Amino acid sequence: MSSHPFAEENIRRYIDEIRSVTGVAAFALVSCEGTIIGKHFPDGSITSSIFAAMSATVLASAEAVCATVGIDRPSLVTISSKGAAILIVGIDEVALITAVIDKPADLPGLERELLDIAARIREEVA
Repeated sequence: MSSHPFAEENIRRYIDEIRSVTGVAAFALVSCEGTIIGKHFPDGSITSSIFAAMSATVLASAEAVCATVGIDRPSLVTISSKGAAILIVGIDEVALITAVIDKPADLPGLERELLDIAARIREEVA
């Protein structure tokens, strides 16, 4: 059992907001422990629990690397391949948004949109 500071009525709104971002093919709102709070995987080809846990691990690893070299924790990790990308956006130590992006997409624009959504979520759960 995982606890999170999200009001159940807000989870649906967060899901709808992330889902409306053009270019996001699939995503999960994930606790820092790697459990899914909300998700949208339209084709069922992604094992969402593994995707969530591994995304939380990637963000935690990026935070450790940053701490090692004395820089602030990352707000965003981008994994890019030829045909797609994965964006992992941290929401303080509370949660993260991890999204699969189909290319061609405006990655800088998508990064800004997801960072803005994360900032609004952060304000609500603070």
